[in-house]
Amino acid sequence: MTVRALHILLTRKGLLFMTDSLRFNEWLEIAARDLRSATVLKQNDCGNDFVAFHCRQAIEKSLKGYLLKQTGQVAEGHSLIYFCKEASKFDMEFKQQLKNCAFVSQYYIETRYPADVPLIVSDDEANECILIAENVYKLTLDKVKI
Repeated sequence: MTVRALHILLTRKGLLFMTDSLRFNEWLEIAARDLRSATVLKQNDCGNDFVAFHCRQAIEKSLKGYLLKQTGQVAEGHSLIYFCKEASKFDMEFKQQLKNCAFVSQYYIETRYPADVPLIVSDDEANECILIAENVYKLTLDKVKI
């Protein structure tokens, strides 16, 4: 059994509760890099699909960082809606971001792999993704008091 598999097993059985409480900062730093990447990609016309994907990643990492700060555990999975609902249990302001998370969620798989019917991300959609990612990131920073 790998160390990761053991960690997951112990966590699920309720035998492992806390991780390093400062690691949430790492999640937020990487979220900031994803957000900067999205902005640079947009400014340089490198593809709105990549912009949307990096925004989605920034939101996921922001929410995971917030949840790590609140619970001491790294949230598993990749659902922005789930993470936003979980964050709402600690602060209701996150609930206002549910629809935004649902909007950006559509850019997870479809922007990363070739598809029979490609997902075209318009300039307006890419700009909306950046705005949403910035708002979720800023909300998260405000709530963890960095």
